[in-house]
Amino acid sequence: MALPEVYLELEKIFFEHGYKLFMVGGASRDYLMGLEVYDFDLATDATPEEMKEFINFENPFVSLGSISFKYKGKKIDITTMRVEGEYKDYRHPESIKFVKSLRMDAKRRDFALNAIYIDKNGKKYDFYHGLDDLDNHLISMVGKADERLKEDPLRILRALRFSLIYDYSLTPSLREAVDKNMKLLKKISYQKAMTEIKKMRDFDEDKANWLLKIHKVDHYIPLDNNYKNRLDVIDMHCDTITKKEFKKDGYFNDLHLNFFKMAKGEYLAQCFAIFLPLKVEKHPFEKAKSYYEIFKKQIAENNSIISQVTSYQELINNKSKQMMSAILTLEEGGIIEGSLEKLEEVYSWGVRMMTLTWNYENEIGYPNINYGDGLEKVDRKNKNEWLKPHLVNTEEKGLKPFGIQVVKKMNELGMIIDVSHGSDALFYDVIKYSSKPIVASHSNSRSVYNHKRNLTDDMIRALAKNGGVIGINYCPEFVSKKRKTSQIPDLVKHINHIREVGGIDVIALGSDFDGIDTPVGMSDCTKTLELKEALIEAGYSPKDIKKIFHDNFLRVFKANCSK
Repeated sequence: MALPEVYLELEKIFFEHGYKLFMVGGASRDYLMGLEVYDFDLATDATPEEMKEFINFENPFVSLGSISFKYKGKKIDITTMRVEGEYKDYRHPESIKFVKSLRMDAKRRDFALNAIYIDKNGKKYDFYHGLDDLDNHLISMVGKADERLKEDPLRILRALRFSLIYDYSLTPSLREAVDKNMKLLKKISYQKAMTEIKKMRDFDEDKANWLLKIHKVDHYIPLDNNYKNRLDVIDMHCDTITKKEFKKDGYFNDLHLNFFKMAKGEYLAQCFAIFLPLKVEKHPFEKAKSYYEIFKKQIAENNSIISQVTSYQELINNKSKQMMSAILTLEEGGIIEGSLEKLEEVYSWGVRMMTLTWNYENEIGYPNINYGDGLEKVDRKNKNEWLKPHLVNTEEKGLKPFGIQVVKKMNELGMIIDVSHGSDALFYDVIKYSSKPIVASHSNSRSVYNHKRNLTDDMIRALAKNGGVIGINYCPEFVSKKRKTSQIPDLVKHINHIREVGGIDVIALGSDFDGIDTPVGMSDCTKTLELKEALIEAGYSPKDIKKIFHDNFLRVFKANCSK
């Protein structure tokens, strides 16, 4: 069988300059299997610096001895033969050393069928019995399988992909090592993992899902079943940061919302609120800072799947990389303790939205339900007791003078102003003084269910005119009287009414997960997909659903946080 002309032409160029060039990896594998070679993996004894003399290329991996370029419409990857040091981050070797030996280079290859070298005369150099594997339809690891998978756990998914695409079996030692090291999938880039999984699903979705299931891949990597048409949920409010369990494991805890559940629920972004009840915390700013450290730690420990964003463009960049985004927010403007300097400091943490009040009067303004001073006198050991409000009528009380300064400063900095929990008067004051779209991050319709935490029709219209959004809140107390059966139909009623009053562009999501007892039907963030199905049944178009689930918030986020 004739060798590919592309390889022979390039080999001649290298030979004329005194270097050798071999087919290897996928190029050799596909050639020997009688398949057309689309991407050419080639190995050479020339270094990148030497190749610069006769090959035009631009590549960010030159330091690793790898270059890429297009030649006659084909993708060419040429790697200088090398040996590698120990792996430092489950992906990259600490050091490399260029060599002239094929046998030494072969040691770093992943599978035996990818470690077959072919020269211009068709001679095969097979140091790990890759030809036998091709004959026997097997996949074996170069070296000890357990050690090689620990170096780079992405090899686990590559092994499964090759076994699916070529209908080959893993050798017993490789299969044992794959199942033993499956937990290491948490260490690799979510984008790289999903790229491998997408290749599998694109080849044969049913077989791919079966293979992923029997190897329990979804125990370690969140797999969404709708990977070709993700919902891309954005939720404007949750209280997960302030849950003690979040300190232990933000990935696998049993809260309403965690990173693993978010990915399975097709989340694009989540707004994580630092929440503090003022009358309980004597030093709210310092306490908020401690929660910020918890948030940073969790994001860092799970940076293969999620990262904090502070601007619209960062969020869009994350989306392109199949990463979820975390937006840090504050729920209680009293956290800044009446200081614009502290407002600037929380902005430096990456806070991009702040709820001006919770259920207490603060330096900024007044809430719609005021617990007053009554909480200081109750027994705080009974967690339900301290939540009983000492109600004060605040309908005529809105922003204070300092609150007006805060609104203007937030506009200047690029922070979204959140009026959920604010009094009706505060709502209209913010509409008056804000030069940018605002949000009611977790509120519903007062006409559908008469609760002061919900917005009146006039407020919804004013919010729509402002260009802002209202985040549908799942808290049963703000949804309906019906508590023992699914409240999803009632959430749809709120959405229907808000659309009739303010239009589709004013609706977003603001679950309040981990700050509420969830309603029947919405036990955790994966159930957001069921709300989508209910909206489809109610006649909402795909375009409308995109607006509710992410586009409307993205518009407001871009208007406030473009820098």
